[in-house]
Amino acid sequence: MTWTIVVGIKQVPDADEVGIDPDTGRLDRASAPAVMNGPDRHALEAALTIRDAAGGEVIAMTMGPPNATSILEDAVAMGCDDAVLISDRAFAGSDTWPTSLTLARAAEELGADVVVAGEETTDSSTGQVPPGIAAHNGWAQLTYAEAVDPRPEEGRLVARRDVEGGYELVAAELPVVVAVAFGEFDPRPAPLHRKIYGENDFEPTVWDAEDLGIKDEVGLDVSPTSVGRMETVDPVERKSEVVDDVDDLAAAITEVRA
Repeated sequence: MTWTIVVGIKQVPDADEVGIDPDTGRLDRASAPAVMNGPDRHALEAALTIRDAAGGEVIAMTMGPPNATSILEDAVAMGCDDAVLISDRAFAGSDTWPTSLTLARAAEELGADVVVAGEETTDSSTGQVPPGIAAHNGWAQLTYAEAVDPRPEEGRLVARRDVEGGYELVAAELPVVVAVAFGEFDPRPAPLHRKIYGENDFEPTVWDAEDLGIKDEVGLDVSPTSVGRMETVDPVERKSEVVDDVDDLAAAITEVRA
């Protein structure tokens, strides 16, 4: 049995340049270039690592506007076998609940054995979507994975994650959702011929809400989360002092605590 590995990626505004709309209190996505979410590059590498060991295919999926095709092209250039764009105006305003539902339905439609995702996105940092996919589909989940060990002969996947004082190995039978810890998988470079193919010849499959049978289950009206406000906070000015003498150190600490 070969595995179908689906990797979820997201287009986000560049965190170094994005601002906040003062009228809505939301991220002003138009103020910054759109890029692939950083943690998702590590998820891509994890998915490709699983395929290299277990066989099968890797399919990238993203939920976003039509121009999110660009990050699917990047994923294909890295080595994904195929990609799906899930795009519909009905998705506007969706929080993590309908978003994870949408991706869960897409993963199910693709016949996923393993879904891989980054632990969080830089535009919201909730970490809720990978567990949400698992919850909607009733699948197992392995979170904060720092290494993966696919065992196709056993029909399960083993992941390693850090715990205080060491690490633990956790395993789950398929289908399973894996949330990858950021920084643990070094993304492979895309070879030139794959870049050319991704940019010039590749066309993703496109699905909308109706294709997934969730037209009335997505969007702002069914999203339980509301943002009260957002604001940019100026960095706190910090003082530092180097003390070499023990007596001087004790005096400095006493002064600070006074």
